[in-house]
Amino acid sequence: MSENTTQNMDVAAKNAGTEEVAGTAIAKAAETAVAEVKPNGAAYITTLLNNTFEEFQKANDGLDLDFVYMGSWLTVDKKGDFVDKDDDSIKYKDHIDVIIGKGEKRWSLWGLQNSPEDGQLIVACREKEDAVQQLTAWLQENPETAERYSVEDLELRYMASVVPVDALSEADGIPKIYIMSFAPTATIAYGKYAMNVFRGAYKKIGIPARTGLTSVVTRLSTEEQRSRTDASVSWLAIKFEAMGVFNPEDYTTK
Repeated sequence: MSENTTQNMDVAAKNAGTEEVAGTAIAKAAETAVAEVKPNGAAYITTLLNNTFEEFQKANDGLDLDFVYMGSWLTVDKKGDFVDKDDDSIKYKDHIDVIIGKGEKRWSLWGLQNSPEDGQLIVACREKEDAVQQLTAWLQENPETAERYSVEDLELRYMASVVPVDALSEADGIPKIYIMSFAPTATIAYGKYAMNVFRGAYKKIGIPARTGLTSVVTRLSTEEQRSRTDASVSWLAIKFEAMGVFNPEDYTTK
């Protein structure tokens, strides 16, 4: 499923009664949970991501490049499998184990499915005012798109940087880092998951309370969900499940 299909699912989710405000509030709780505790695993993944992003910026000094636009995207195809957006030969089936290392909210807009902009990240700004200005300028430069897009289409999405645990042993020291754009429904599920981890819901598998997501191996999977009020409305949702405490040595040593 492409980013554009996800955008269509957002519409279905809104019709089913999803409130973006609630998603934003829960995402803030998720960020708090992530930042609260940083044991060895969290320090490892945070350092790895920070170093990679900093090296990327230094290597491209003066070019004003944004990693959100330049990075690799992990998306879900129509079959419910996780795939590399830029290389559909890289597939992870219907689940993938990752470390969620970073996250931020951005006002964003993706090109509509089956449009000339299909799959294009048109806008992704931290501040809504900047997003409006950027989209307005883009619409002026591309007047033929005005019938498809407007500033009302901008949505506040949570964008997470994730690293597949299987990529941590790559010899060149730069593991695959994916960016995921969570739909409002996935943002709510993500926030609830982060709070459950923080509250100690996974103590039985050795994850103590007050643990942040950067310290946990998270399994992402997909499942079909239907509206409670209209069974004809369905979408592929992302599920989050803790698999255990993240110990870098389990994945970086051969």
